[in-house]
Formats: sequence, C-alpha cells, structure tokens
Amino acid sequence: MEALVEEKAPRYIKMFGLCPCERCAADVKALTLTNLQPAYIVRRRAEAHAMLTVYESRYNSTIFAQLTRACKIVMDSPRHDRESSLL
Repeated sequence: MEALVEEKAPRYIKMFGLCPCERCAADVKALTLTNLQPAYIVRRRAEAHAMLTVYESRYNSTIFAQLTRACKIVMDSPRHDRESSLL
C-alpha cells in the first residue's frame, strides 16, 4: 500500500491545491496509510511491479477515498506552521 500511496499522493495534493511542503505531503501519506488495510508482499524485485498492478486495480477506489479524506483533513489543519515552534 505504501508504494501505491507514494505514487498517487502528489497528484492528489496538486489536484486539491494543498500546500506542497514536505510536512503536508508526509501528513497526507501518513493519514492515508493509517486508514488503509495493510497489504504486504514478499517477492523478487522483478515480480513486485506485477503484484503492485494487481493491488492497484483491487484497491484503487479505497486509496482514492482515503487520499481525498487525508487531503481535506490536512487542508483544514495544516501542521507545517507548528513544526518550527516544536523545534
């Protein structure tokens, strides 16, 4: 799931007009992955791409829904301003 979210997140961040900073992008990815059921594969690197294609077709709508939800949450409460006060 992580590889699929990593691949798709930048497109959704741009589509929603979300702040493209590293903190906001990381928050979107973390929120998305937190709300997705983990799916692990143990394959050789050559086989991994084929398996990702299978997982992508199976979970595309779920990933879409969770990325959309995460983008809205981060847009409503971005944490990038708070990061400097935590250091």
